[in-house]
Amino acid sequence: MSNLKIALLGPPEVYHADQLLAIPDRKALALLVYLAVEGGAHARQRLTRLFWPESDMAHGRAALRNTLLHLRHVLGEDTQPDHRSHLMITRDSIGLNVASSIDLDLHALQAAWTLIQELPSREAVQGEVQRTLISQLKHAADMYRGGFLEEFTLRDTVDFDNWVGLQRSYWYSRIGQVFAWLSQMQSEEGAIEQAIATVDRWLSLDPLNEDIYLRLMQLHFSTGNRAAALKAYETCLAILMTELHAKPSSKMVALADFIRSSSPRE
Repeated sequence: MSNLKIALLGPPEVYHADQLLAIPDRKALALLVYLAVEGGAHARQRLTRLFWPESDMAHGRAALRNTLLHLRHVLGEDTQPDHRSHLMITRDSIGLNVASSIDLDLHALQAAWTLIQELPSREAVQGEVQRTLISQLKHAADMYRGGFLEEFTLRDTVDFDNWVGLQRSYWYSRIGQVFAWLSQMQSEEGAIEQAIATVDRWLSLDPLNEDIYLRLMQLHFSTGNRAAALKAYETCLAILMTELHAKPSSKMVALADFIRSSSPRE
């Protein structure tokens, strides 16, 4: 069976046998995404109400059948026996075959986040264990291309849109913790330039987050680069004013004042 790779941290991408698939039917793509994220088997009736809430049950179930036919065709499963399919379809339910080869980027992020939660403290991680953890966190961070299902929407599917919103918030929180831990651990290991690169990439994906600018200022200042630290501050000021009509926090202002008044390193 060919590998099915689904990337949802950013605009959705689906690869089958290492080939990027074009899935023009947005409901078909949304259905695949939902099944991949939620796991398990889902009643046809519930999926019908989720994706075709404006249709009566007969027309909704017909639309679901047509969407499944399209999805099976795109995945090349309309000519395969059921036991080799990624999709598990019965008369009453639909799901993804957990025994099939499915690679979901959310799993890597969840695994990295779980590692963080299981640690007693960051200070307790040293040596080879620290380097291994940094590698795992970096792997998860490298997979992050943007928010969950970024730039993807459906029309007339309020419940699905609400589900997407909850997922987006859930994964945003987790990737933020991964980037924060990764940059801090890189810094503590003495890899300041790597930590700065990590924060720069994090900032490119979340440019309205003041806490990231604050971390970037601290990292630049720790290397003695006051100009870069203050440039990060000025950039934050401009973006907050332009995009949010807001001022920086007192903590950020205080840090900028401290950096300006500090003596340059010899």
